[in-house]
Amino acid sequence: MLLTPPDMQFDDFQHLARLYVVGALDEEEMIALEQGRRTFGHRADDYIAECRKLESIFALSLTPKKPDSDAKAKLLSKILKGNRGPN
Repeated sequence: MLLTPPDMQFDDFQHLARLYVVGALDEEEMIALEQGRRTFGHRADDYIAECRKLESIFALSLTPKKPDSDAKAKLLSKILKGNRGPN
C-alpha cells in the first residue's frame, strides 16, 4: 500500500523523489509524490533539487559500455529482414 500524507514520513517521500528523478514513478506514485511535495514544502523541493544534481553528476560519471563484437552484424541482419517485408 502506497503511503500518502499524513501517513507518509519524509523518508517515504525521499524514496519516491529518487524514483521521480529517474522517471520511474507510475501514476499513483506521482500523485503521492505531489501530495508529499505539498506536505513537506521547501524541504521536499530542496531534496528533489539535490537528487537532480546528483543524478546529473552520476550520469556524467558513467562510461559507455563497448558494444558486443557481433552487434553490427545483428543490427544489419534485422534491417535486411525488415526491408524484405512479409513473405
